[in-house]
Amino acid sequence: MRPLAETSSDSTRDAPPASEQNLRFILGLKLNQLRKQRGFSLKEVAGRADLAISYLNEIEKGKKYPKPEKILALAKALGTTYDDLVSLQLGERLHPLSGVLKSGVLEEIPLAVFGLTPTGLLEMMAASPEKISALFDTFVKIAHRFDVTVEHLLLAAMRSYVEQNNNYFEEIELAAEKFRRNHEWARQASPDFARLRDHLVRRYNYAFDDASLTTNPELQGLRAVTLGGTGNAPRMLLNPRLTEWQRSFLLAREIGYRELGLRETVTTSPIVKVDSFDQLLNNFRASYFAGAMLLDRQLLVNDLRQFFARSQWDGASLVAIKRRYQATPEMFFHRLSQIVPHFFGLEQMYFVRFDHRRGTPDIRIGKELHYQRMHASHSIGVNEHYCRRWVSLRSLLDFEQRQEAAGITSTLATAQRSRFYATGAEYFSISLAHPNTLEPGINSCVTLGFLVNDALRKSVNFWEDAALPMQLVGDTCERCAIADCESRIVPPSLRDREERRAALLAALRQLPQVG
Repeated sequence: MRPLAETSSDSTRDAPPASEQNLRFILGLKLNQLRKQRGFSLKEVAGRADLAISYLNEIEKGKKYPKPEKILALAKALGTTYDDLVSLQLGERLHPLSGVLKSGVLEEIPLAVFGLTPTGLLEMMAASPEKISALFDTFVKIAHRFDVTVEHLLLAAMRSYVEQNNNYFEEIELAAEKFRRNHEWARQASPDFARLRDHLVRRYNYAFDDASLTTNPELQGLRAVTLGGTGNAPRMLLNPRLTEWQRSFLLAREIGYRELGLRETVTTSPIVKVDSFDQLLNNFRASYFAGAMLLDRQLLVNDLRQFFARSQWDGASLVAIKRRYQATPEMFFHRLSQIVPHFFGLEQMYFVRFDHRRGTPDIRIGKELHYQRMHASHSIGVNEHYCRRWVSLRSLLDFEQRQEAAGITSTLATAQRSRFYATGAEYFSISLAHPNTLEPGINSCVTLGFLVNDALRKSVNFWEDAALPMQLVGDTCERCAIADCESRIVPPSLRDREERRAALLAALRQLPQVG
């Protein structure tokens, strides 16, 4: 995936043809700048070029691109040349903006996710092009410094889309139920892999290969690859090390692509390469369909009601529910993150996964989602050390000890009441720690954390179980101000730096003012 933009002096070499959107914008921006430099009003330029004022206004805003004879009339009205107006060059002062436009980034970023339209964004730029150009230059430099690509932006946009919708999509739930009803597949907790496979073979001529991924060392870490499709019989390579439920999910996702009419698809699991936001969105929708089909919401809601009605926390009961559905811990919790906000009102929550390499202190965050913006991001710094007091990390370390002591490989369920030191907000968090199926030596832990509020108190009876004492927690050791923490891995270097800066600013404010 290419970087956000290339702003060197050679950025125009071998550049792809400018899009119609960019042609409109560049022309509009040039007209706007030239008109203001000449001190002309829209009415004056429109009169000189024999154009309607409203039409000229639309050209300047990047909404219209005039015919050659009208561009020539505008050039004469503004005292410039036709070639200068139609050139893609914006000049040195707007060069960073020109680089971004030529990169195609604005066409790939899903602006609608952020409440923007291409026209609206271009209007914003036209209002203050030099400042916007400087802003883009800053973004590009930051992107290069941290190796940010368009792919990173698309993934971030996808995460925002999911968070904004509370990870619940009724239309896909209904589509999954309709499929099950139309094919007379009864509601059931455990998936029927043979039936899923047979459906894809009979209906869509799928062929399956359970050997190819393991024979190529570079592909052994993939779960699946789908080849062919349009005009060809699809061929699906499945990793034989997957559990039957994982394989069932992948097949159900292929059905989701077909049933939802999604053509632009991701061909690998996990995702290796992203070409567009539509690809990511379609992958999410098909995956959601698969989860809804395999983890039926009606059955899950009934099980969760009984579980939440318990007076005391019982991790074994939660593991038993997960085992009933045969899902992986991550998929099980991900499905709960869809169900719980909608049916139990627990909208202020987070989902996070940490991965731990056994025998090392290396614990890294793998995935996170925050609903209702209820908690600051855990992903603070690549090399920072996450607070060992959080239930996720405690569970991983405890799970490793149990593995070493007794060879335990089954899922470990834990819960914790936590108070975040920086804000005072309280959470009730539930975790599932387990070995990673495809990565030997790696343990993973998925956590659902719920803000302690009236909705939680009403829905979950065991939220204040006395066996779960309150734990004071931070984000990372580097940022934490908790004194004498027994779990601290490294000194609070970033916190100390912030305090020194605050002291410096306070000292500056104490200096006597002159005059």
